[in-house]
Amino acid sequence: MASASTGSRVSCGRDLNCVPEIADTLGAVAKLGFDFLCMPLFHSRFRREFELEPAKSRSGAQTRSDLLLCGRDWNTLIVGKLSPWIDADSEIETERRNSEAALAQELNFSAYLGLPVFMIPVKGPHNANLARMLLNHIQTGHHTSNFWIRVPLMASEDMREDLIENEPNTCIDDDAGVDEKTWSWWHSFRTLCDYNKRICLAIEIGADMPSDAVIDKWLGEPIKAAILPTSIFLTNKKGFPVLSKAHQRIIFSLFKLEAQFIFTGTSRHTEKDFRSYLQYLEYLNQNRPTPNAYELFAKGYEDYLQSPLQPLMDNLESQTYEVFEKDPIKYSQYQQAVYKCLLDRVPEEQKDTNVQVLMVLGAGRGPLVNASLRAARQADRKLRVYAVEKNPNAVITLENWRFEEWGDQVSVVSCDMREWAAPEKADIIVSELLGSFGDNELSPECLDGAQHFLKDDGVSIPMFLHILPRSPVLLQALQ
Repeated sequence: MASASTGSRVSCGRDLNCVPEIADTLGAVAKLGFDFLCMPLFHSRFRREFELEPAKSRSGAQTRSDLLLCGRDWNTLIVGKLSPWIDADSEIETERRNSEAALAQELNFSAYLGLPVFMIPVKGPHNANLARMLLNHIQTGHHTSNFWIRVPLMASEDMREDLIENEPNTCIDDDAGVDEKTWSWWHSFRTLCDYNKRICLAIEIGADMPSDAVIDKWLGEPIKAAILPTSIFLTNKKGFPVLSKAHQRIIFSLFKLEAQFIFTGTSRHTEKDFRSYLQYLEYLNQNRPTPNAYELFAKGYEDYLQSPLQPLMDNLESQTYEVFEKDPIKYSQYQQAVYKCLLDRVPEEQKDTNVQVLMVLGAGRGPLVNASLRAARQADRKLRVYAVEKNPNAVITLENWRFEEWGDQVSVVSCDMREWAAPEKADIIVSELLGSFGDNELSPECLDGAQHFLKDDGVSIPMFLHILPRSPVLLQALQ
């Protein structure tokens, strides 16, 4: 279970609160088709005493030996669980101090075993001491375990009623405030843990579901596992477990995140074991909605912080151009923008005489030039194009395009746009130097140096050049 599901198969685990014989249980769940076992490291009813005598001095082992499994099994097949009685944020001092000592003991024993994951439940909004101890454990040790914070997708019904009754200022007219309560628990906890990358999320999906907007907030979090109680499954006509449409939708989203699934509770269907649950989940996995072009393009870059491109300082490589040319949406949107601009600037009666001058600033390998030429054909308007590019390697590609496809309609200019003496002013300027998100190519200074190319009534796509002269903040940043 060391890694999330990587192929077409879903990675699933079995959650148990009591494991009498660990090796036998591990073999039994593996026989059913599970990939790992989620279990407490200490007996759930064994409340160790660290504060009071005589229990404090009790002799003997406090849990089972690590020799019951080989190191490889501990490292790959076991997810540890914190004892449910531990409350490191209790208002009762003796209980809090005892819980702190037990928490430290279980975290250290998990690290000693080399478990890949240790699961810690968050049951309410007050977890500052728990977060403090966990972060201190991570920062002071040399272990490599990850931590799954178990949080319910929605608070229990009793807790929701209590929230509505006791928090009148909460926005509950559409249940949005109540829906988001448990998300706020998680958000507060991971903030206290300084967004440590080893602290991830295991959401517990109950029978009730929050709104789609709240589910979208959850899906933006680092979800590594989803806990599925058998109680949320319905029974079809043949007696097999199935999920409601609302539950199926979130399961499909979790497939995209390559989350692992943990089944908890007793079998409530058919053969009295868990094979039918696993088969149903695998059925959903095999019948998940086909990803669209955007999802295929973005695969592997979810939650990935990109280093900004710097085409002004560096000449980009061919492979870099190839990656962002694969964007299935951006260039069709550029084409649509140029198309509408041409229709707006050139009336039907002038389409044979009015030739619009379009400059592509930072032409790269030519995708914007091609998009503009397609837009001109679509609008049935005439266009004269200047493709300006400072990268001499990319200019070779542009010259080949001009020789093989574009002809004299396109002039290739190998020059830094800030130093180019343009032979005429442009009706339309097109550029993608601001990048795909905000300004991730760090090149507003290039566009600032080229804005004098544009006619007084000219159009910039995007509209940065119109905004820039009126923005003293941006101008000051460029100076």
